[in-house]
Amino acid sequence: MMATNPPKAKQPTIAVVTGSGGIKTFAAVALYEFLDEAGIVPDLLIGCSGGALMTGLRATGYSPSQMLDLIPEIMKPELYSKIDYRALLGIPGLPFGRFDLSTAILKPDYMKAAHRRLFGERRLEDLDPAVLIQVTDFQTGEGFVLDRGLLSDAVYASGALYPALPLLHLDGRWLVDGAFSSPCPVMEAVKRNIDIIIAITVETRLDAEPGNFLALFNYSQSMCTNLLMKNQMVTAINLHHYEIVQLNMRFDRPVEFWQLDAIPLVLETGRKVVAEKKDQILSAIDNFKGHEYE
Repeated sequence: MMATNPPKAKQPTIAVVTGSGGIKTFAAVALYEFLDEAGIVPDLLIGCSGGALMTGLRATGYSPSQMLDLIPEIMKPELYSKIDYRALLGIPGLPFGRFDLSTAILKPDYMKAAHRRLFGERRLEDLDPAVLIQVTDFQTGEGFVLDRGLLSDAVYASGALYPALPLLHLDGRWLVDGAFSSPCPVMEAVKRNIDIIIAITVETRLDAEPGNFLALFNYSQSMCTNLLMKNQMVTAINLHHYEIVQLNMRFDRPVEFWQLDAIPLVLETGRKVVAEKKDQILSAIDNFKGHEYE
């Protein structure tokens, strides 16, 4: 009797989804460190808002240590301090003011230039593993992912928190922050039948009495995105066929995107959560029951 080969275990497909959260998404560095140490190579990377920046860095070959070295450049104060005074005059309709979809409180020039320095002319369709970037159509409210075009454009659009930053006009659509529609776009991985989904979510304890306009603005945004994220995560878990590992980075105090002094807290939070979840990730891979026959 001819011997037959035993069935070859099929490896699970893996996606890493990094949700919105501003500077707090640098907690993802801890996950990237673990994936490298464990030799886990995802098949798909998905990012939204601040998570889109981290996804872009990961997809273009920046190591975790290089990402940390880039923080002072990425978080330069001038990126968030170039006020468009003409736009401000336009809010109450004062003379010489202009406020429309192409303008916002902050000028985007420095941020767009920073993205071009980081990603150059790299295009989404050329990246390996595949990359999806969550955005929102401002005029319809539709959330969708970009899978083609310049990575620098996609990362900017995904984090364009209007009215703080201007929208991006791309292919006939005005695009705004992806967090308005899907703060952690896990459903994009579910729709593509990814077996194991590692999802980074960011949750911040909200300050009940914001002390200034920016704090109040961030409070209102966080309140909406936190609820939307939780509801969408429940839906994704109910529809998914195998394993979703959620790494929820919870912060007990507000951390604004310009607070460089909070980076140690961000990194420590990431490493603590990854340490708690790494066994679950490894177990999901080891216990995957898919098989294929040669």
